[in-house]
Amino acid sequence: LKYPNKNPEIEREVSEEDNNLKLTVKANGKGIQREYQQRIFEKFFRVPHGDRHDVKGYGLGLSYVNHIVSKHHGSIHLESEEGRGSVFQIIIPKNYG
Repeated sequence: LKYPNKNPEIEREVSEEDNNLKLTVKANGKGIQREYQQRIFEKFFRVPHGDRHDVKGYGLGLSYVNHIVSKHHGSIHLESEEGRGSVFQIIIPKNYG
């Protein structure tokens, strides 16, 4: 909701695949430039927008998500294209003990 183009649309889906739970979140926001896609999961990282930040925040949200997912022995993947939005997939094993 922080980074929409005009009318924010967020789709989410939860499914089972093999022995995994998969959460997919698709948003029609601004998208993320390829050179920053691996860094967005770093603590305090924010995609640079010149000398201004129109959106308030500390760059912690995706860092927290990544930390929680890894504690559950899962993984998070991003597909994004600038100007077209982003798709995040979180995969967590159903039984990891």
